[in-house]
Amino acid sequence: MNRRLPLLFALLMLPLLVGSLIFTNQLHAGTADICLLPSVCTYASIQDAVSNGPENTPLTIAAGVYQENISISRSVILVGAGSSQTIIDGDAADSVVMVSGAVNVSISGVTLRNGDATGVDGGGLLNETATVTLSDSVIENNIAPNGAGITNDGTMILDNVTVRNNTADEFVGNVSICSTCAGGGILNLSVMTITNSIIHGNTADFGGGIDNAAMADLTATNITVYDNTATNASSQGGGIENLGDMSVASSEIHTNTARNGAGIYNEGELTVSGSDIHDNVAGGNGGGLQNMFGLTVQNSSIHNNQAGNGGGISTQSGTVNLDRSAVYSNVASGSGGGIYNNVEAVTGANELTITNSTISGNSAAGVGGGLRSMDSAVTELSNVTFRNNSSIVQSGQSISILAGTMTVKNTILAISGSGTNCGGGGVITSQGYNLASDGSCQLTATGDLTNTNPQLGVLQNNGGPTFTHALLLGSPAINSGSGCLAVDQRGVARPFGPACDRGAYEYDKVIQSVYLPLVLRP
Repeated sequence: MNRRLPLLFALLMLPLLVGSLIFTNQLHAGTADICLLPSVCTYASIQDAVSNGPENTPLTIAAGVYQENISISRSVILVGAGSSQTIIDGDAADSVVMVSGAVNVSISGVTLRNGDATGVDGGGLLNETATVTLSDSVIENNIAPNGAGITNDGTMILDNVTVRNNTADEFVGNVSICSTCAGGGILNLSVMTITNSIIHGNTADFGGGIDNAAMADLTATNITVYDNTATNASSQGGGIENLGDMSVASSEIHTNTARNGAGIYNEGELTVSGSDIHDNVAGGNGGGLQNMFGLTVQNSSIHNNQAGNGGGISTQSGTVNLDRSAVYSNVASGSGGGIYNNVEAVTGANELTITNSTISGNSAAGVGGGLRSMDSAVTELSNVTFRNNSSIVQSGQSISILAGTMTVKNTILAISGSGTNCGGGGVITSQGYNLASDGSCQLTATGDLTNTNPQLGVLQNNGGPTFTHALLLGSPAINSGSGCLAVDQRGVARPFGPACDRGAYEYDKVIQSVYLPLVLRP
């Protein structure tokens, strides 16, 4: 027998044994504080770790699917291996994660899915009173009566979070008993900040994607809200319903559906800036936006939306300020292809102010392709360009005013083909220096030009954040306005030249003259 074989075998096995010891020691050393193998990590469940582990110290969760319903009442930091790797599955038993108490909780790199919080709120994540930061995570396929994905009643920060395919509903057996369930993706009851996140495919009676409740405060920056649905027969806010204070900046809201306010329904204080609201569909009012209180839209585009009235924007109460924005290619099966300005009988007050903005290429099957104003609504237009809007009722294709008051200044109104710019029987009061392609608006104040071609370019990117119609060389709108705003729709300073220009676009090209030598011929 060869006595060297046992020694040779030992030498060959030694690296494997050492490697095994190192691997085990690494796990014990903290590469996975929480994992599904209790013999090689500190905690065998996430609940054990948040209940008994160190506070304010990162607890690393290894990749795997954890079927748990976790209750947190201590300040903890949970770090998953990534949203596609660390999955916490509620198994339709309760909220996946519930946080309570005056604690600080940070969760990152996880997916929270399949929670069912029937009878309460927050199927994926329920924050009752804490400060919670959620980042680099996914919230999906959860159910609850309200806030199916996330319900926040404390302070919450979301960054790089996807909230998708959650349903705000409540069932008895297989029968839905919910008619006012809110917040398919998110319900905010307190203070929330959302950045760099996606909200899509969620469903609720009100606020399919996000519902910001009365007295709540929500700030959203660089978010995309799409393909969400508000399903109630009188539903509001397919993408977003705001009843509190909310700001939306540098965001995209598209392809959402609801009865009213398919993109956004506002019954609180809402500011939209630098955003794109498009391709939303409302069966009632406000394809892009429906306003019932206080709305400010700045440097934004509202386009290709559809509704019964107000394909782009419908406002029926409160105030709307539309500044340096573009409303174009929206469609209404009723009135107000671009904008519908009406007074709801219950509230009795509505005021719309449009400055440095473009209303173009909108259409209505009824009246007012560009703008419909009626009842006691107040409308003020300054440096606005109306171009190529159309309606089946040809009288008033740019503006149809039935009643109320409307003032216009430094504004361009132009249509192509048959029909008239203005109509509806109401009175438009000119404050001067308007330009219209026909005489239907009865503009007779100082500086008004009627039956005049404004010589506009096509709607396109001419600089700035939104589309405009440029004034072509030789346009009668150039250097013929007065008392214009300090900048145009693009942000170009006015005046560029001896006087400001009419409409939303300030002509800012230097006109150079070429002088040829005089040649005398014999």
